[in-house]
Amino acid sequence: MAAPATTQTPAAGAAILLAAPLLLWPALLNGYPLVFSDTGTYLSQAVHHYLGWDRPVFYSLFLLPLHLTLTTWPAIVVQALLTAATLHLLRRALLPTVSPWWLLPLTGALSIASALPWLASQLMPDLFTGLLVLSLGLLAFTPSSLSRAEQVWLTGFTAFMIAAHQSHLLLVLILLPILLPFRRWLNPATDRIVGNPGGWIVRLRRSIAVTYFRRDSLLNPITIASVLACLALTTVNIVGHHRASVAPFSNVFLLARVIYDGPGMRALQRDCPQQRWRLCPYINEFPANADLFLWRSDSPLALAGGAKLESTEANAILSATLQAEPLVELRAVLDNALRQLSQFTTGAELDPWSDSVTPWIMRDFPTFEVDTYLTARQTNDVLRLPNWLVALHRATALIGVGLCGALLPIALRRRPLVGAFLALVLIAVLINALVTGGLSGPHDRYQARVMWLPPLLAALAIPALMIPAANGNIPARSRVPTGSSAPDQRPAIPSYTSPLGRRRSASALRVRDLPRIRRAGRLAQPSPTASRRPLPGNLKSPRKRLCCAHGRPAKPRHVAARRALPSRRTQPRRCVA
Repeated sequence: MAAPATTQTPAAGAAILLAAPLLLWPALLNGYPLVFSDTGTYLSQAVHHYLGWDRPVFYSLFLLPLHLTLTTWPAIVVQALLTAATLHLLRRALLPTVSPWWLLPLTGALSIASALPWLASQLMPDLFTGLLVLSLGLLAFTPSSLSRAEQVWLTGFTAFMIAAHQSHLLLVLILLPILLPFRRWLNPATDRIVGNPGGWIVRLRRSIAVTYFRRDSLLNPITIASVLACLALTTVNIVGHHRASVAPFSNVFLLARVIYDGPGMRALQRDCPQQRWRLCPYINEFPANADLFLWRSDSPLALAGGAKLESTEANAILSATLQAEPLVELRAVLDNALRQLSQFTTGAELDPWSDSVTPWIMRDFPTFEVDTYLTARQTNDVLRLPNWLVALHRATALIGVGLCGALLPIALRRRPLVGAFLALVLIAVLINALVTGGLSGPHDRYQARVMWLPPLLAALAIPALMIPAANGNIPARSRVPTGSSAPDQRPAIPSYTSPLGRRRSASALRVRDLPRIRRAGRLAQPSPTASRRPLPGNLKSPRKRLCCAHGRPAKPRHVAARRALPSRRTQPRRCVA
């Protein structure tokens, strides 16, 4: 049985503090936090008060109070602490009866067998892709396991992660229509009406209807976090770029993708004589790949005026391309997504990045920080992962995906909560490949952001399916306090009394019977101490109002006192019928 919250809190805090350093060993091995080509922009945006056209400013704002242009080490320490705290919440939701110290071996295994520590030790928002998926699952599937403060913090943290990277918003927008109905379909006990004899199709249709057309369902933490992120992105782009959009220049990435998929280049060759787009004079000077087209200083994009100017024509080129060859481009997107699913090598882009990162660090940071950076292994191009570690990460990820797929049908029958997280991770892996590889181009680091999730969920799902479900899997509003003397400590199941005096589970309740049952007043309130034995008495008329405690016809209010309840009830309830 789970320990009380008062005894879990100190142990949980100590476990988080001890687990976080396990995720920082790549930075210690390197001698400095890991960097990427984009790190220079993220370090400089908030310091020099400018907005890049390709990257949101919020991760730069996250870094500024942590490094204060002195040292970047506190930034990765905070990233490791956020990761350990999220893993603790996930462990507590799926394995509430085990000790908080389980976090240490779990984090230690991930730090060796997955790419997680390499993401946590890097000055990049790539770490938050996987944490965003876990946060969405915690807010959607286990809100009752979170305190009010944890819900507020997790909602704000989720909003920040959505706004920290352009791909995160698209990932959430695709996941959200799947996530919310999926939550109600897998956890019918959270609804007032549960189950439907019409089959899973009718049940899923009702879940979708309840999710999208009920006010209290729309005002949930996931929707609030998404709206906050969209408002923040739109406000910043209005102030900085004078464009009311969450991603005003994202069409430039799509333009590069369709050009190098083939249909876009054919559209330029076909329509340039009539349209006279800015790229037309350089049609014979395109580099070998989309990355060089986007980032090289002498690329056709730069010669045509830059990304901001070219974005005004990008929509016209995209429209002409998709109208001419929509199926060809769709097939190219799917091919890129499939290629992205197989590309997730850890540390594939640990280059020195002397042109894009070194100038900013030398300009904005003190001498001791610059010296530390210049002596780092990555800066000197000697930081490489051994082949056995790369193979271990790849094998762990593939085994994790296989285990998640194999455990999913078992978990859906025995532990729907575990099954919900398994399904969420598998869906997120597919959507991430579609969003990043399909729309931007396959890169190893894109899919490495989320491939540590399947091993994590498999490692938690196996003991969760082996350990019997206990009070930790019951919503907080239905739990019986530990040490209670109630004769029946099983969770109360919403039920009603049939016309024959039998108490039936609400899962057998038909939707079309609700108006008649409500008029008859036969819906009983769930109670942790309610007896599960059949109630006495046959009802001659289903429209008679019944006593909620006995299942017998209710007496008028002016009747003095009624007979004592049976002794098997420890805390009798007054009949309010």
